[in-house]
Amino acid sequence: MEFRKLISFGRSSYVVSIPKPWVLKNRLKKGDLISVDGEGGGLVLSLNNSHALIEPKEITIDAEKKEIDLIRAEIVSAYLNNYGTINISSSSIEQNSMEIKNILRNLTGMEVMEQTSQRIVAKDLVNESEISLKTLIRRMDIITRAMIDDSISSIDGPSHYKSIDQRDNDVNRLHFLAYRVIREAMKNPALAKSLKMTPWELVISQGVVERLEKIADRQKRIARYLQSIKLPEHVAGELKKIYTDMRDRYLDVMKAYYTNDKKLAFEVEVTNKERILACEKFHSKSTGCPIKLKIKKAWGYCTELSRIVENLNAMTTSIKYISRAVISMD
Repeated sequence: MEFRKLISFGRSSYVVSIPKPWVLKNRLKKGDLISVDGEGGGLVLSLNNSHALIEPKEITIDAEKKEIDLIRAEIVSAYLNNYGTINISSSSIEQNSMEIKNILRNLTGMEVMEQTSQRIVAKDLVNESEISLKTLIRRMDIITRAMIDDSISSIDGPSHYKSIDQRDNDVNRLHFLAYRVIREAMKNPALAKSLKMTPWELVISQGVVERLEKIADRQKRIARYLQSIKLPEHVAGELKKIYTDMRDRYLDVMKAYYTNDKKLAFEVEVTNKERILACEKFHSKSTGCPIKLKIKKAWGYCTELSRIVENLNAMTTSIKYISRAVISMD
């Protein structure tokens, strides 16, 4: 942090000098316009042209003798840290080229521009300043709603696990993109201004994005466990009732988020314990494994049902945190 002296300039103005490194970094010259924002108790100076603030960054990932999971982690980390060009190099890159290209395809905006026997080059074609965070959140919400409905219908119908799993990947892509836009906007006041979002709105959006990703992930897990067990009719009926109530609360909290309805958000918040107690009661009553089942089969039934309840509890916790985010909105 630097301190600058306030200098009187004429009868109606004051002057503060701007650090030269900041001027050079942003390639400013005499006569350029600088945006001044005095809201929120502070004074924010930023470039008049928000595009000039976003410097393209490049990184090279050494994939030599690395497992594909480690390569994936490094690529995703580079993407989230807003590297516009990602080079992956290895003398044996052809062995993992398909897996690496699949990783890159799962990152919105990343396109493979070059591939040789020792290198893959991917570039980011997305302009953050042209992205609407609210649109990304709504797209995540729409996909998640469909995943919840299909997971509920899997209780007493055919499994939709494969379809839900594919849509979870779509939510993950949107989550990664939203995360990097929010991260860049928090560092870049001009980008935040172009997105028409305050710092607190960015924090709220980050929390909602994280919780939407978690809720979608829970639907995938519940659907996976449902396909491996056959529920008795009375158990399936009660589970469907609890699950449907959670879906309705999810719809309520997202409505509260879009409309900034704090009253509705409070209602979702205060009924959270009721949903958790309903899950616990259902779990206790339904996992007294049927005597007619063989011991091994009964153990699998109880284990899978317990996992389903665990993920339902995690889902309602995420719903609660979204309601708290709405309550804290301006």
